[in-house]
Amino acid sequence: MANPVDMEVEDDDPVVAEYDVYITPDMAEQELYVLQYINRPPDKKLTKEFGSKPSEVRLKKESGFIEVDVPLNIHENFNRVTGVQYGEAMRKTKGFGQKAFGIASGFERTMPRSTNRPGATGEGAPAAPVATVDDDNLEDYVANFEDANEKGHVLNVQTFGGQIMSDDGKGPTYMLGAFRDNELHLTRCNGLIQLRTQFHHIDASAQLEAVQRRREKESQEGAKVAEPKAFLAQVKKTGGDTAAELTQAFMKATNQEQWQKLNYYDEQVY
Repeated sequence: MANPVDMEVEDDDPVVAEYDVYITPDMAEQELYVLQYINRPPDKKLTKEFGSKPSEVRLKKESGFIEVDVPLNIHENFNRVTGVQYGEAMRKTKGFGQKAFGIASGFERTMPRSTNRPGATGEGAPAAPVATVDDDNLEDYVANFEDANEKGHVLNVQTFGGQIMSDDGKGPTYMLGAFRDNELHLTRCNGLIQLRTQFHHIDASAQLEAVQRRREKESQEGAKVAEPKAFLAQVKKTGGDTAAELTQAFMKATNQEQWQKLNYYDEQVY
């Protein structure tokens, strides 16, 4: 019987390399997040080489929302009429004072002030946002498409958005690694952000339709004389701890929070 020690044993999974592992200490002035583009193929990189380097990155730090604008190729497979329609919808709603859309705005809409309301245009009344719903020059913008694009009348970006999933200490800890010779350096990730395509242009179009319906109703009814109304004074709590109250407070704070624009550095500059 052969001695087991003398038998050659082949390892199905041999060790081919060894690395010294280093964990980078956390830096108070630096936060590291991973952006995951859920519905974008991995081979379509967001780099200048592919003509898709993000043109703007904005963050609402307190609520954790982030949006990334990626340029669209408006010269190939692009519907110019639709591009102008959506571009105008975005431009006009921003003219009302709309700063964000969807959940990043707390689902709030900024509407133009009614011109039929008594005192709205009187002396001392606050200036209303310029409403350009009726400024319909779509045909001219399509005919002079390049000029219209330069002047902001065309939807020429695709917006990705999401909310930061921070490391709360309860789930797994994600780390990013970088190899340097025989060393592996790990840095703790502060959170993940799953970015999905945002349809702000659809929200803007629906908002314009709502404005138009309100204006049509006002033009039919005319200005109404303000009448005194009785009211019952009620004391409301300033806060609450129910799920509905917490959600309402979060949405309100999200709507009031301003965007912070961030600098984006192309990965190929290094």
